[in-house]
Amino acid sequence: MQLVARPKAASATWVDPPADRLSSTTATPLSDDEFAARMGRFSPFERAPTIAIGVSGGRDSMGLALLASRWALRCGGDLVAVTVDHGLRPESASEAQQVGDWLNAHNIRHHILRWPGPYPATGVQAAARQARYRLLTDYCREHAILHLLVAHQREDQAETVWLRGERASGRHGLAAMAAVSEHRHVRLLRPLLDVPRARLAATLTAAGQTWIDDPSNVDTDMTRGRLRSEADQRSLTDALATAQACADERILAERAVAALAAQALRFDPAGFITIDRSILATAAPDTVEQVLARAVMAVAGRTYPPRGDRTRRLRGALAISGGFRSRTLGGCRLIGQEHWVHVCREPARIGAPLPLETGATDVWDNRFLVSVTKNLGKESRLDALTVSGWNQIVGLDPRLRSSTMPYAARAALPAIWRGDQVVAVPHLAYVHDRNRALTEGLRLRWRPPLAVAPA
Repeated sequence: MQLVARPKAASATWVDPPADRLSSTTATPLSDDEFAARMGRFSPFERAPTIAIGVSGGRDSMGLALLASRWALRCGGDLVAVTVDHGLRPESASEAQQVGDWLNAHNIRHHILRWPGPYPATGVQAAARQARYRLLTDYCREHAILHLLVAHQREDQAETVWLRGERASGRHGLAAMAAVSEHRHVRLLRPLLDVPRARLAATLTAAGQTWIDDPSNVDTDMTRGRLRSEADQRSLTDALATAQACADERILAERAVAALAAQALRFDPAGFITIDRSILATAAPDTVEQVLARAVMAVAGRTYPPRGDRTRRLRGALAISGGFRSRTLGGCRLIGQEHWVHVCREPARIGAPLPLETGATDVWDNRFLVSVTKNLGKESRLDALTVSGWNQIVGLDPRLRSSTMPYAARAALPAIWRGDQVVAVPHLAYVHDRNRALTEGLRLRWRPPLAVAPA
């Protein structure tokens, strides 16, 4: 196979792809009908859907791009490919441009997004991966695209099992990647999770399309490269069987979590959760720990659960009748009563203030969706009410003392500040000098990055 448009700076990474030694070299290309059946698993889609796809230029994402573009055309829809240039290598910009040239030749729209950093001293690959997903989902949100395709395939799934096994991630972690992941603004879809890498190579070969092979993928100094070098067909098959078994367990566990959360949790629009201790007492310990972890994640705006040992200790403390008072976990403060526990945001862990500029839409503390529809005054900002802010407003409006909201939740409420003055607290219906324009120009909605339980 001949290469096309090889950039001089990137000659080390533009190579004829070697035969995949984990899969048959006589693999057959994916047909359009087979791919359409895979996409059908994610139905329903809107009429004439616009789909985004992350394309690095590698074998997997290029193969998915060609398949998805033909599927979108069948549906009367559209596909837009997005390449993230992390800027970690000198040749990355020219590679991203080459990907665009290839895709344009197939009539696929293409955009390049650049990660400006900052680049951490350690954990660069993990930071780059997080930045890539953030940039892709932000692009989808800004362009009202509901579905984002990524090209993880069978060997990726097996490698995820191996990686999580080395990190002792537990049975849920060994379930590896889900075919569908619901996020705040987009559905992340993986239609190729059970497709061998060699079939994607065959798909590209049949189309006369080359791709970029990243040498870091086989660098044995990297964990993933080392695992690939040690793999054989048996370990691959075993890993996939483990992923399927653990995924089945995870589905059952998530159903139990959803049922318990629906019974035991009360959600307040002000951003806190109240837990019925008596209902927790009747549930399985593992399910209780999952519900506690998810509640903390929702209130703290986290995308990763708190440490399992700390969650386990919290569950044990809650099981002691009348013995639980308060503790902190994962950016939350939990306040106990005889029958209830309030999960509130820990004020000291709240993120930076958010300037309130007319027409802006943003997220504060990774929890509240904020829209500013009117001019709220010069130097207005959204920040936590805090204890001092509460003392300030209750001195001006004594009726607030009768609020039934837990005291721990009040300090973490979003409030409009100007200098040292609290001018409005929407969730307490407080407005300084009764100036209603202050709250009419601001829309707040508690919207954690992840749901407490799956739908």
